[in-house]
Amino acid sequence: MLEKAKKQLLSFFGKEDAAPTPPLSDDGKIVFNASNRRIFDSFFKIISFTTFFATVAVILYYVYAYASLYNGVSKFDWLLGIFSDFVVIMDFSLEESPYVVGDSSYPPIAIAILYPFALICKDVFAMYRSSELTADELTAEIIVYPQFWIAIILFFLICSILVILLTSRLFGIRGKDTFTLGSIILLSAPFVFTVMRGNTIYFALIFLVAFLLLRRSENPVLREISYFCLAMAGAIKIYPLFFGVFLLKDKKILASIRVAIYFVAIFWLSFFFFKNGLDNVTPFLEHLGDFASSEDRLLGTNNISISAQLYKLLHLIVPSISDTSAIYKVLSMALMVVTFLLSTYTAIVTKKDLSRYIICFGVVTLIPTISYFYTIIFAVIPFLEYIRRFTELSMKKRIYYFVSFNILFITPLVFGINFILQSVTIITLLTVELVTVFKERKEIFYKNKNLNS
Repeated sequence: MLEKAKKQLLSFFGKEDAAPTPPLSDDGKIVFNASNRRIFDSFFKIISFTTFFATVAVILYYVYAYASLYNGVSKFDWLLGIFSDFVVIMDFSLEESPYVVGDSSYPPIAIAILYPFALICKDVFAMYRSSELTADELTAEIIVYPQFWIAIILFFLICSILVILLTSRLFGIRGKDTFTLGSIILLSAPFVFTVMRGNTIYFALIFLVAFLLLRRSENPVLREISYFCLAMAGAIKIYPLFFGVFLLKDKKILASIRVAIYFVAIFWLSFFFFKNGLDNVTPFLEHLGDFASSEDRLLGTNNISISAQLYKLLHLIVPSISDTSAIYKVLSMALMVVTFLLSTYTAIVTKKDLSRYIICFGVVTLIPTISYFYTIIFAVIPFLEYIRRFTELSMKKRIYYFVSFNILFITPLVFGINFILQSVTIITLLTVELVTVFKERKEIFYKNKNLNS
């Protein structure tokens, strides 16, 4: 029985056709073979089935939550406010200043980018302008209006179409495989969660994929646009800037400098979208500091950052410890700095784009002090590189990545709002790649040493 199961496992992961991946086509894209197509289709089936199951369960749960609300039970408020990011950011975009009038910690360009959607709901928000409502309470009021649903459906359609088109171009996925890719993207847990929250990180992913797609263009104008896109992704959510290692590994120092210039210009000039201009900077930084240092957010099981996991561990050992503790601050800073430096070095020197993508993904999800589940949408990039390079991998890595990406993408795992498993999975992915790259460099070092001796 065990031997039969082993043979089936090896057959599924392609031992019988473990030949090297087919050569890249003239446009730099790869052609599907038997193995990676089987894995690609398996992800489609697994994600489709589990998301259908999750959808049915959520509908039933949602009905129960509303029934409980009318009976005076408030413990389901978190569910009733699932679109709160979208509602709150739209509300901020209609304010004269989201930092003086409101208490926003979102960068100004991340707020301004939802302004066209907010205009659809402008009259609705005006009815609640004088009311002192929490984010969840405001969301519960706004979502009953048709204008809200028009706005969020447009947001969903525009962002989803752009992500699918750009990623399919980046990885050379065509025809019916584009439909499969679109289904995987739209039905995977990170994207479902992001749409439910309506977070502007969706736009950061769009600009990031545009950068990766255009950065190698022979047209200098398109290359320059790619640098601007990376800067835009960073201005919306700063951590995608780490993907600039793709420029550093190609020794494009001047291009990296221009990205930095574009980022600074976008960041500072975007404050002028709102009244008081640069006077908004100080309150923005104060709100951002308050947001990043909240003990509740560090202890929250929905926070996937390495700082949050460290704080939870220390809190288990020393329950009296606080987020202002010197021990936590020193250890947290040391952990983030070491992780960032090691990741930067390995992402630049590795010869494999899969390792580079995974390292970048690990950094953008783990390094921020407060990092929520929607940041995992960046996993679609290393996932597709895994599909592309499948037959180049060892059997252990084929299985390991398969399990890891399923943990990150399966929707029912979102139900508990406990993402420690996903955080540990990403930490493990990053650690494995760091070790792999260092081994790779060690082998190159000794090979060169033997050749010179």
